[in-house]
Amino acid sequence: MKRHRMGFRGRGTPPQARYVIMISFILFIVITYFSLQFIDEKITPTIMEVAERKTTEFATRGINAAVKFAEEYTFEDIAITEKNAQGNISIVDWDSSVVNKINRAATDRVEEFFHSMNRGTPPHYSDPLGEPDVYGDTVDELVDRDPTVIEIPIGQATGNSILANLGPKIPVNLELVGSVRTELVQEVEELGINNVFVSIYVQVDADVQIVVPFTTSVTPVSTRILIGKSLVMGEVPDFYGGAGGNPSIAIPKENLQDEK
Repeated sequence: MKRHRMGFRGRGTPPQARYVIMISFILFIVITYFSLQFIDEKITPTIMEVAERKTTEFATRGINAAVKFAEEYTFEDIAITEKNAQGNISIVDWDSSVVNKINRAATDRVEEFFHSMNRGTPPHYSDPLGEPDVYGDTVDELVDRDPTVIEIPIGQATGNSILANLGPKIPVNLELVGSVRTELVQEVEELGINNVFVSIYVQVDADVQIVVPFTTSVTPVSTRILIGKSLVMGEVPDFYGGAGGNPSIAIPKENLQDEK
């Protein structure tokens, strides 16, 4: 009599099910790869272009609010003028102590603004120049919510104005890169004879890093704050030979009176 051993057949995945899982996994990898490729080539450049515009707008308004104190200065606070014996202005120079104070305060306040953005807290300045004025709700509300994040609807990547506000919002992160550079610059415009119109500005340059999914970029932001303008009038000569013409000969008034 033959004895049969009782055996248990191992439970395994049927061959057909294994093939389905393998094919599904391969399809998932292929679809993911081409999706990322499409996002990188089509969507990311458009998102980055929109992000750069919004970043420039936000950073410019923030910098303007931070250095708004410079508007309290006037041309007379900065300029040092010297007059000749006839009472005409002969030399115009700048008060270095006032210029250094403005540059130092502007740099500190702009850097503090960006540091406050990264911390997610409203900016507070330790210098006695007063708190900055905000421009509308752009700076204040973003700082209260999350100042380092700007949300852009993915519909804007299509370039279609109808779909611009549709779809999920892409977070755009802002970070300060490098140092803020401030400089007091002047523009001189000649008016008439020996007259110049002088304008003084605070020039602020900063590099803002934009971080979006799959890429990052650095955008330079520049803005100017007008401090003051003034017309500097010099001595008017008796005759003027400008524009390459022959000079007009001035006749003394005494001779004209003698002829009469």
